[in-house]
Amino acid sequence: MVSPRWRKIFRDLLTNKLRTALVVLSIAVGVFGVGMVEGTGDTLLGGLNAANAATHPSNATIYIDPFGEELVTSARHVPGVEAAQGRRSMTVRVELRPGEWKNLNLYAYDDLKAIDINRLQPEQGHWPPATREVVLERASLSFLGAAVGQPLQIELPDRRKRSIEVAGSAYQMTAIPPFWSSTATGYISFGTLEALGFPRFYNELEVVADAARTKADVERVASRIVAKVEQEGTTVYWTNATEPGKHWASDNLQAMGTLLSVLSLLTLLLSALLVVNTISALLLQQTRQIGVMKAIGASTGQIIRMYLGTTMIYSLLALVIAIPLGAVGGSGMGGFTGNMLNLTSESNGISAEALQRQLLAGLIVPLLAALYPVIAGVRVSVREALGSYGLGRASFGQSRIDQLIERVRGLARPLLLSLRNTFRRKGRLTLTLATLTLAGAIFVSVVTVRDSLRLTMEDALKYWNYDVELGFTHPYRITQIEHAALRVPGVIAAEVWNFESARRVRSDQSESANLLLVGLPAQTRMLEPYVLEGRWLLAGDTNALVINTDVIKIEESLKPGDTATLTIGGRRSQWQIVGLVRGLLSGPMMYANQPYVAQITRNVGRGSRVHVMTDQHQAAAQTQAAKALQSTYEQLGMRVSGFDTTQDLRARMVAQFDVIVVFLLVMAILLAIVGGLGLMGTMSINVIERQREIGVLRAIGAGNSALAQIVIVEGILIGLISWVIGLILAVPLSMALSRSVGESFLRAPLSYQFSAPGALLWLGLVLALATVASLLPARSATRVSVREVLAYE
Repeated sequence: MVSPRWRKIFRDLLTNKLRTALVVLSIAVGVFGVGMVEGTGDTLLGGLNAANAATHPSNATIYIDPFGEELVTSARHVPGVEAAQGRRSMTVRVELRPGEWKNLNLYAYDDLKAIDINRLQPEQGHWPPATREVVLERASLSFLGAAVGQPLQIELPDRRKRSIEVAGSAYQMTAIPPFWSSTATGYISFGTLEALGFPRFYNELEVVADAARTKADVERVASRIVAKVEQEGTTVYWTNATEPGKHWASDNLQAMGTLLSVLSLLTLLLSALLVVNTISALLLQQTRQIGVMKAIGASTGQIIRMYLGTTMIYSLLALVIAIPLGAVGGSGMGGFTGNMLNLTSESNGISAEALQRQLLAGLIVPLLAALYPVIAGVRVSVREALGSYGLGRASFGQSRIDQLIERVRGLARPLLLSLRNTFRRKGRLTLTLATLTLAGAIFVSVVTVRDSLRLTMEDALKYWNYDVELGFTHPYRITQIEHAALRVPGVIAAEVWNFESARRVRSDQSESANLLLVGLPAQTRMLEPYVLEGRWLLAGDTNALVINTDVIKIEESLKPGDTATLTIGGRRSQWQIVGLVRGLLSGPMMYANQPYVAQITRNVGRGSRVHVMTDQHQAAAQTQAAKALQSTYEQLGMRVSGFDTTQDLRARMVAQFDVIVVFLLVMAILLAIVGGLGLMGTMSINVIERQREIGVLRAIGAGNSALAQIVIVEGILIGLISWVIGLILAVPLSMALSRSVGESFLRAPLSYQFSAPGALLWLGLVLALATVASLLPARSATRVSVREVLAYE
């Protein structure tokens, strides 16, 4: 037989189904947040680095003048090198439809069957591709709208047009997907390379460092290779080193996982606050019952266990709902992100670790939350418990806030009663406000992060103050490039810049990672630098150098006033650092006068990249200007390698930032749901407690509309108060969140902008939540009759 205590527990759960549903849903939302984050990690991060290691990824890629197999063999004998492999890279354009082109990076290998570094996994069609065939990386297949067996119309760097057939698709885990780079990836044989009219040679050396543990270890090995190559008279253009054992996206995914974990814990905290609120109200409502149980012999420990048992049932019901939904949510979010990053993500159900954390969140946290109100509530004496009547038990009128409310005049009686009821149970009001306030503060902070991300993007695009950037396959005379650009309708300015790879030589003769040296006119119109220290370039400067803050992050000892030794094209030169400018989404860059850079690199009067400013800045106008520039240059016999517009760049950046924002908004919505459930629970409890008062109001003539108005206005007042406090809390919280997101994903703080639209949006949401949360309790209030009140408690 079921004991009397358990019969009481089940009766309490079933008597007030709305309260039970609210508490269960609130705990379930918190556990769901934990489950979704854990499930996303299981789906996306589980085994990511191990799967990456199975592809034998390169630790460094060195871009070199054309070279052959002899250099690859030589590199394999450099101390610290485990493996080395050569390949040829070339960028072509694919014509999707007349006038619409997309870039395609082609990687050519001498033996496609012997690829040992950055291994591929064939998926469709056949491997390896035959002559005049290409295998596309699987994400590039849909990016180009291509199909296996379909011919691709490509334009080569020398403007010749050719057709090659798509032989199949392959998965390369280390490839950057076109979602992030806007460039497709394909693989061809050296036979296809020759059929397209290009000689057999490599221009990229992929290296795996032996026993390297850090990026610095990889850079030391790469430096040995570079030194050996340059001693043999071959030019090294760039070196790209990566952290050993890590997928290129693992750091960002880990940062996102940490951020989502914090937000899921906050959701769980809000759920715990609702448990505290509900159990406190339940104990207050059943004070006389506690007194009766004690009067007939129940011990304090027995009553504590009974109410903790009630909480345990709430938790078990919540887990039944939350665990499967968390698994589905984690699988969905992991699949969504994996698709964006071209990662193979497979859900193998709920992992033991994820299940353990959900059980911990769903069972232990609610019990701990309920422990204090239960202990405090059952310590009441029999005399105090039996002397409680359920009407006017609150101590309204004693605090300064209460006295201030008493002085309010000019309001209708129902509105005045709503105002008084709002502050009647100050402890419960505090918990409800904490729930809604934290939910609102986080919601506004998330929207602020979104706005700050977009402001950061706009600041970056303002920093680069051009409309079109166009590159050439070979350097051409600067005067010819600029004069031709100015003849294109709509072009108002054109500047040719030099981009060179440089490495800083430290005092111990070791060299830094690659830094980008930009040679540009001192009075450039295409750049708006924000000078932090020192000055910008002057027209008469020679070896003057301005560095950005991203350089300082790599070479911390550098500062304005220092002399820096740089290795450029295998030759060393001395530079005087005269200024420091803000770096924003640009990477480590150094700026110098274009004529002097050209002199150092022995490329005087020539350049291979032009930046153009137009009189129209819309996307269509920029694209039209870019096409007109390309046509003009090609008519002059100048080979264009490709172009980009700032509007296209903006669209790509928005799409990438929105991936972050989607995750944050999902958690913000969960927090808003918990806040709404908390308010609904509070209003329901208030109505239950005030049944005697509602009966008295009915007895003196109050109608249904007046009773509903009292309840709904009280809910709206609580929502408004939480909104005001939430805005105050959102300022420091959004600053901290923006800083964390910026450092985690962009390696720099975001350009902070508090979101006024986000604050207004939350005001609308909290008013809607307050109204909806009050409707059911208001309906309950209108259904209370005088007869039912006589049977209360």
